[in-house]
Amino acid sequence: MSSYEYYNFPIQLIEGFLDDTKKVLINISHYCIYRVFIDNFEKYSGSFTGYQKACEDFGIEFKNVAASYQSGKELYDSTVNKSPMVGMTSEIYWDYMNNEKTEFEKVLLLGDLAFKSILGTKSYIKLDNKYWFSRMDGSVKSITKDELSPKIQRYLNEYQTKKIKNQLIANWGLSSYSRYNRGFYISYKMTLDDLAYHAEKIRKSTQDKKIKNDVKSAHEKAMERLAKENS
Repeated sequence: MSSYEYYNFPIQLIEGFLDDTKKVLINISHYCIYRVFIDNFEKYSGSFTGYQKACEDFGIEFKNVAASYQSGKELYDSTVNKSPMVGMTSEIYWDYMNNEKTEFEKVLLLGDLAFKSILGTKSYIKLDNKYWFSRMDGSVKSITKDELSPKIQRYLNEYQTKKIKNQLIANWGLSSYSRYNRGFYISYKMTLDDLAYHAEKIRKSTQDKKIKNDVKSAHEKAMERLAKENS
């Protein structure tokens, strides 16, 4: 049993999840334990025995503790200050570690983690499917469909993206809103009604600003024409 409710890690670590789920989850545990170990120096005394205690607190027993330490250190050093962080509950972690999951169930977890890595501490955000799927593939930046891993690529179509979002809305606490605009809004903190309100408020503000800029541009062009006629 883990003493930690959440496992927080860089989004890059989910790369290859559909190809080797266990390996990715083990890497996540290596990273999380190492980070807790170094962030709580006094608790774990910075010693090898302390690292073993950190493993016990996570409810994990490694056959090769030294190798897990080295793996965690390398993962930490390669991503520190370079990656958006995301977290999953220990309950979800162990569910996916110990139980067989369909590929679609794995995709749902990736979709959830990707959204949360983009949101960060924000209540809501607007994004598009390309950016969402880039994060599902462990990429910090938005990449093209051709650059995605083959298994992730297969889900980047209208039918599958809608199916994934609907499942996340029904069972994972997601709110999502899109109407007559490019991209879509998401939130895990707001109701659909509140999310729609903020999205439409932004859209109206954007429209009003465009109208104002169009009027300003038309005025400037008119003055230029008048100046030419009077020259």
